[in-house]
Amino acid sequence: MSLFSLRWRLIWSLILLQVVVGSLVLGGFLGLAWMLGRVVDENGQETVAVIGRAMVRGADGRLAIEPTRELRRLQQADPPLWFIARDERGSEVRSGDVPSVYAALMNAFGDVERVALNPENDNTRPKARFERVDTRAGPVAVMAQTGGPLTMENTLKGTGLLFLWLVAPMALLTSLGVILATPFVVKRGLKGVVATAEHAEGIDVHERTTRLPLANVASEIRPLVNAVNRAFDRLNEGYDRQERFLADAAHELRTPITTLQIHLEGLPNDPLKVKLMQASARLATLAEQLLDLQRLDHLVPQEQQVDLKALCERVAADIAPLAIQNRCTLSVDAPQVLTVRGDAPSLERALSNLIQNAIEHGGQGCDIEVRLCEPSCIEVLDSGPGIPEADRERVVAPFHRLVPRGRGAGLGLHLVAEVARLHRGQLTIGSSESGGAKMRLELNLSA
Repeated sequence: MSLFSLRWRLIWSLILLQVVVGSLVLGGFLGLAWMLGRVVDENGQETVAVIGRAMVRGADGRLAIEPTRELRRLQQADPPLWFIARDERGSEVRSGDVPSVYAALMNAFGDVERVALNPENDNTRPKARFERVDTRAGPVAVMAQTGGPLTMENTLKGTGLLFLWLVAPMALLTSLGVILATPFVVKRGLKGVVATAEHAEGIDVHERTTRLPLANVASEIRPLVNAVNRAFDRLNEGYDRQERFLADAAHELRTPITTLQIHLEGLPNDPLKVKLMQASARLATLAEQLLDLQRLDHLVPQEQQVDLKALCERVAADIAPLAIQNRCTLSVDAPQVLTVRGDAPSLERALSNLIQNAIEHGGQGCDIEVRLCEPSCIEVLDSGPGIPEADRERVVAPFHRLVPRGRGAGLGLHLVAEVARLHRGQLTIGSSESGGAKMRLELNLSA
C-alpha cells in the first residue's frame, strides 16, 4: 500500500490531529490552572524542601534562615507563607503569621517523621505539613503551610510525569485504534466512490448513454460525478453530430456517384475508362461502407440461428464475378453445417468485405479460399503478399494505409471488427499457408 494513498493520509492526519488537540488541551489546562492558582504544592512537600535548603547556622550557633531566591518567592505568595523550624537543641525560627493551633502541635509529634495536617477535617487538601529534614544546619523539624506556588521547573516535571503515565498510554492506545479502524472506516466511506469507479469501467463508445450513479456518493464527490456526467453528455452529442454527418454525407454521395457511373458507361472502351470505372466503384463501396458503419452503431443483433455454410456459399457466389474480373480463383471449404446465433445481414456484409479485401489486396491472379472452422469461425485466406506482423493490429483502423499514399484498407476491416464485436467475437489477422493474409472471424466466443 502506498504511503501516499488516501487511507494512510487519513490515518496520519488523524494521529497528528490527536497530538495537536491533546497538546492544546494539556496547555490550556495548565494555563487555566496557573491563572486560577491551582498549580500549587498541595501536600507541602516542595515547600518544606525549600525551607530546609534555606536553614543555616548563625554566628552564635543558633538556627537561622538564609533568604534564598526560592524562599523569597514563597514568602511573597498569596497568602504569605508561614512556617516553624526547630532543631534538636530547641533552637527555633519562625516566619509569617503562624496560627496558634499549629504552634501548639509542634511539641506533640515526638519521633514522627512526617505528617499532613488538617485540623478542620473538612476533606480538603492538608493545611500544613510536618516533616523532619536534613539541612546544612543538621536535622531540623519543619512545620509549614501547604499550597505554596510550584516553580515552573517542578510544574513541567510533574506535568511531564503525568503525561508519561496517564496521557501517553491513552494516546498510544487511541492511535493504534485509529490505525486499525481507519482502513475499515475509509473503505466504508469510499464504498460509493469505488462503486462509481467500477460503473465507469463499463462505459465505452458503444455504451454512450450510461452515466455514473449518484447513489451512496458523498456530497463532496457529487460535484465531480455531475461534472463527469455532463462531460459524457457533451461527448455523446458530439458523437451523434458526427454520425449524422457521416450518414448524411454517405446518402448525398450516392446520387452523384450513380450519375458519374452512368456517364462513364457511355464512354468509349479504353484504359482510361477502366481506371475511371474502378475509381467510381471504390467511391460507391466507400459510401456503402459509411452507411454500413452507421447502421452497425445502432444495430441490435437478432438472436436467430444462422447457417454459416449456406452463408459462405451465398456470399462467394455473389462476389464470384468480381473475382473472375480480377483473374482470381475463389473457393469455399465448408464440409459440414455450422450454425451460430446472430444477425445474418451483418455477417454477410462482414464476409463480403473480407473477400473483397482479399481480391483488392491479394493482387491479380491470386487464389482465395473461404474456410469454415469449428466451432463458429470463418477464415478467408489469399495467396497475395500478406500483411506484415507489425501492421496487423493497425489495418483494422479506418483508412489505415500499409504503404504511404497507397490505396489503404478503407472501412472494410473496421466494419468486420465491429460485426465481430456485436457477435461477442473478434477478428484476428495472420498468415496463410501460401504466405498471404489470413483473416479469421471468430463468433460467439463467450458461449
